[in-house]
Parts: sequence; C-alpha cells; structure tokens
Amino acid sequence: MKGTLTPSPSPKGRGESGVRESWLATLRESEADDVLQELLDFRVHVKRWLEAVTLPIDQLVLTLAQDVFTNPADLALAHKLALVLGQAADDHADWRLPELTSELAVIARNERRFIGFSSDDSGFNPERHRGAVVVTTMHKAKGLEWDRVHLMSVNNYDFPSLQPYDRYISEKWFVRDGLNLEAEALAQLTAALSTGEYDWYAEGQATLAARADYVRERLRLFYVGLTRAKRELVVTWNTGRQGDAQPSLAMQALMGWWEEEQNY
Repeated sequence: MKGTLTPSPSPKGRGESGVRESWLATLRESEADDVLQELLDFRVHVKRWLEAVTLPIDQLVLTLAQDVFTNPADLALAHKLALVLGQAADDHADWRLPELTSELAVIARNERRFIGFSSDDSGFNPERHRGAVVVTTMHKAKGLEWDRVHLMSVNNYDFPSLQPYDRYISEKWFVRDGLNLEAEALAQLTAALSTGEYDWYAEGQATLAARADYVRERLRLFYVGLTRAKRELVVTWNTGRQGDAQPSLAMQALMGWWEEEQNY
C-alpha cells in the first residue's frame, strides 16, 4: 500500500516552483488507464474549443461540430447552421457571442423556420411510413427510395426537350416572341457592364440558352425520379390546362424502349 501524499495546489494553481501544475497530475496512480486517457483527450478538445472562441461564429460552429459529430447528417446540419449564424453576424455587426447564442436558441426552439432544419428536410425515413402514401417533390426525393413510385405530369411542359412544340414555364404566352424576360434582362445587364469589344446583346439568344439549361436540369430530375423505385415504377402524363400538352420526349423514348422489351 502506497502512502505517497500529493500536495494540494496553491490558490493560484501554481506549485512552489512557480510552474502551473496539471490537475491530472493529482489523480491517484490507481486510476484506470482508459479513464485517464479519456480525460487527456477531453482536455485537448476543451483547449481547442476555448481557443476557437475568437474565431468568426461560422468557423467556431464548424470547429465544434467536427469534434462532436460523426454522423454525416449531423455534420451537414452543422454546416447549414454555421451559414445561418454567419449571415446573422454579417447582418448585425454589433452582435457578439451572447447575441449569436441567443439566435441559436431561437433556432433550437423552432421559433423561426430555417430551410433544412426540419425533420422533413434532413431526417425523413421512408421506412417509418410503410403502407402509407408519401407525396413529395422529385427534388426532395433525391437519395430516398420506395417500393413503388408514381411520377406524374411527365409532359412536354414540365419536362421539355428543346422540341418545336415544347412550352416553357419561364416563357409567358402574352410576351412577344416567347421571350424569357428574366434571362433577357440579365443578358442586357451583362452586356451593359461588359468592357469587351465584341460583347453585345442579341435579342433571343439568352432565351435559347435558358431553355437549354432548363432542359438539362429537368432531364437530370427525371432520372432522379426514375431511380427512386425499388420494385415498381408508374409514369403518367397529362394534357395540361390548355389541353395541348403531350408526353415529353424522354417519356416517349422510355415508352418505346418498354414496348420493345415487352415485344408489343
């Protein structure tokens, strides 16, 4: 039995030599090694957290998150939270850590809705809704799967393919020549601010470019919808409000492939 006595540290936390002592040195020698290692690791983390207090709030949140969380979903949520608090700090230059902490409490109490912080945005699990019909958008369905999936309104309005008979949601019927006013306005501003000798504005080109971008995005979205089904897939289309819509080109190709596979 050992009878070694360890002197208590002075009120200022320094020994007789004037060197600050580690409180871990006062632990009994019989303390379990794994417990002692946990305490040593914890001290490293706490030291890093205290030093991180001087960082901008978004960097502080990310620093804490990488030590606290291991789940990718939790890390993604922490990243969104860092962006929100970083924006709050930019909007309120006089805010310091206490004010930003209060803003965090508001988010935690769900007193203000932020995109990406609800269970529908980050924690939806189809297995919890077995036997029920889940209605969602194709954008939110990315990364999820169901036994049976129904895709609706796959016509040449919701999923155009640069065909002459296609119509586009950004082009209003009452606008001259079917121009996309938003795309044309941005192109005019770009040309006005450009210093290039040959950067001029040509009416209609921005509309055509916007069509191509939209078609690419919708085709990728259609693929996302198709690949959500594990067993059964049902794809339908409608004629739209004007009664003149028809199956999208992608759906026509899919129907043609299916007919060949089934030897229709």
